[in-house]
Amino acid sequence: MKKIIFLLSLISLWNCASQSNKITKDNNEIKNDTMEYFNIDKYKDWEVDTDHSLYENRKFLKKGNDRVEINFYKDGIVVQIISTINPYTVYKSYFRNNSLQTIGKEFYQRNIGKWIFYNENGKIVKEIDNDKPYPFSMEQLIEKIKKEYNVNLEQKTPGTWANRSIPEELKKPVYEVHLAYKDHELKRQYVLIDGTTGKTLFTNDYFMNDDQSTPSFFLYLWSLEKAEQEDNAYYKTYQGKDYTKKEWEIFEEEWHKNYKENKNKGFWDDIFPVRKKK
Repeated sequence: MKKIIFLLSLISLWNCASQSNKITKDNNEIKNDTMEYFNIDKYKDWEVDTDHSLYENRKFLKKGNDRVEINFYKDGIVVQIISTINPYTVYKSYFRNNSLQTIGKEFYQRNIGKWIFYNENGKIVKEIDNDKPYPFSMEQLIEKIKKEYNVNLEQKTPGTWANRSIPEELKKPVYEVHLAYKDHELKRQYVLIDGTTGKTLFTNDYFMNDDQSTPSFFLYLWSLEKAEQEDNAYYKTYQGKDYTKKEWEIFEEEWHKNYKENKNKGFWDDIFPVRKKK
């Protein structure tokens, strides 16, 4: 398992100012206790990431496969650590006194795990469990995609990503996975998965450059609507009674249930009564 990475919820910080020199100076007086404090010296052996523009109050650094962005604000500090080989991201925010305010983690830019919030004395004041609404866990999703599609979601692959949400249209948790095709740069496979059971609900292919195509999620909603219309439309008539498809399926299920319970009790005689000879 790759190293565990943490994520935070960004706090409401504003009024950017040039505070980096002052904060760096304050870091020389880090308290020696169990609280976590921001320390710029932790990154002293990191290189400047020249892929980004340099600002006095915003630093981009790199070391191995990790990239860090440090933002110095008037009211505190925000640190983001992003991996170049996996889709996890670290987010941490610190108070003006450099003590940790928030910590958490993200997977494909979606909050996962617990976000933990502290006060300036290091006491936990709030926790948010982002995984609670999803009985089918992110770990189970990763294993499902690995087993059924031979794709490791924990490895960054261009064109492949995952998302989870509770859509208003469904009112239940789902995962949406987009998988890149190795033999076609613009072709993607869409997989919609139930966030409670792990069942695959819908899948289809689409092309990234096709602006006229209907998004896969809406195709799934339309398929539900069509299925509902079919379920409620006339299906067949049996013994003088009209049935919709849904009603017929219920009837068949009850019929088979009764048959199993009564097959040794002359059930067939009730269904196909023996005609007496005249």
